Amino acid sequence: MTQSPQRVAIVTGAARGIGAATAQRLAADGLAVAVVDLEEAAAAGTVEAIQAAGGQALAVGADVSDSAQVEAAVTRVAAELGPPVVLVNNAGVTRDNLLFKMSELDWDTVMGVHLRGSFLMTRAAQKYMVEQRFGRVVNLSSTSALATAGRPTTPPRRPGCRASRRRSRSSWASSASRPTASRPGSS
Repeated sequence: MTQSPQRVAIVTGAARGIGAATAQRLAADGLAVAVVDLEEAAAAGTVEAIQAAGGQALAVGADVSDSAQVEAAVTRVAAELGPPVVLVNNAGVTRDNLLFKMSELDWDTVMGVHLRGSFLMTRAAQKYMVEQRFGRVVNLSSTSALATAGRPTTPPRRPGCRASRRRSRSSWASSASRPTASRPGSS
């Protein structure tokens, strides 16, 4: 009996916090993990923790709102670890402020990471998931996003992420891929 190849996961925003914990858990569950963050050096600590526990991991630097960087990152993961079949869209930024005080640049940054970043990462990983006839996409949010005072970017980004997940679920039905969403945090 031959052993099946190790599955590969990509976790964005994985240099610290929930992203790092998610990457470490996936590695403990036997997946090879690409630890993606804006700066590759920032992801090194998570990679070292995974490797110290006997797991396989790769640090990858990429701005998830930049399509060329996303394509390069996912292509590198596939080349060095194998085809990614699990994607955790965890990368996020905050630019909390009252709407009239928020700059367009801050608005664009938040939307770029949360909405565009999830779209770009999912699009880049989907081709591998379809080829493997298996895939899981998890889009993380936060329960803190439920309170919108001083967070004018929350109302449009939350439904945007939900709509994207719903559309992905219906369009991926034939490929055995399954997108989901989660809002970790205190209730």
